[in-house]
Amino acid sequence: MASNCTSSNFSSNNTETTSKSKDDLLSEILTCGICLSRMTSPCCLPCAHSFCRSCLLDYAQNNNMNTSTPINYILCPYCKFQLNFRSFEHFESMLIINPTLKQLCEALDASVLNSDQPQYQTSGIYRARCHTCCLLKMLKVCKHCFFMLCETCRRTHLLDVHRESKIQLDILDSHLRLINEKRLQMDKISQKYDDMRQHIRNYVERLIREIEQQRDHALDIINDRQQSNDEAFWTGNGFDNGEKLDFFISLLETGQKKLSAKNITDKELMELSDNLQTIPDVHEETIESIHFSQLSLELDEKFPMKQFIHIYDNDIPTTTTNNFEKSTNDNEQTECIKT
Repeated sequence: MASNCTSSNFSSNNTETTSKSKDDLLSEILTCGICLSRMTSPCCLPCAHSFCRSCLLDYAQNNNMNTSTPINYILCPYCKFQLNFRSFEHFESMLIINPTLKQLCEALDASVLNSDQPQYQTSGIYRARCHTCCLLKMLKVCKHCFFMLCETCRRTHLLDVHRESKIQLDILDSHLRLINEKRLQMDKISQKYDDMRQHIRNYVERLIREIEQQRDHALDIINDRQQSNDEAFWTGNGFDNGEKLDFFISLLETGQKKLSAKNITDKELMELSDNLQTIPDVHEETIESIHFSQLSLELDEKFPMKQFIHIYDNDIPTTTTNNFEKSTNDNEQTECIKT
């Protein structure tokens, strides 16, 4: 029994020693480096060191009281970080109270005050002043705003968050419905544009096919007329083809040279005579009566400048559109008449 009592007392003393060491460490952390007391309304500098708000204000005012420089500044008592400010009011507006450190300081103060009353401690939660109602109660950290709130203020805060979330969801739903309506409208217009693109492609393909058919028809006519002229020429002149005609043209030139020469031989003369016997019968009347078919070509030079496809906005007034179509039709009629 004695050993049990001794061990229980030892463990109790250990717990109390550990608790006191934790409180001492937390108290040291929450001590202001200027006044060396527990921080009140703790504010953080950009270097992350915290001090009492009132201590910082007094420190800044005393530090820049006798200086003639246009730049006001203070040096962090710990790391000598230089914080510049335009005026004392500007420096005062820069100091923002850290709510977490403030709650920790109040909780530590409350734990010290209630150190002789263990009945107020439950699961390591201490009485402190609520961030909303400022009453000394059991507090919990809100996971939404990270403030330490009492149970009543926490429920009220959660109801406010729930109500605000519902309002935001309703606004989001309204915006999304409006966006979806516009998106459906845009999809319909896009489909209409796709149909217009396909119509333009089909129209251009038909136009190209028509032009190609006219081209092929015109070329066929030219080829037929040329062939008929060739047949009429070779049939009417007595020569069967161009090679035969070229042979007799060459024979004419050679014979004239030989006959004009002074020393033509008998063999050359007899050979020339034999070749002349093979000349086909040529009738001048028949040659003169040969008729060639002739064609004329007329091209619409303004065809490439004509606008066959018209695209315009539906927002254009009807009168403007009618005037545009009327002027286009008049131009086309004028071009047709000129052609």
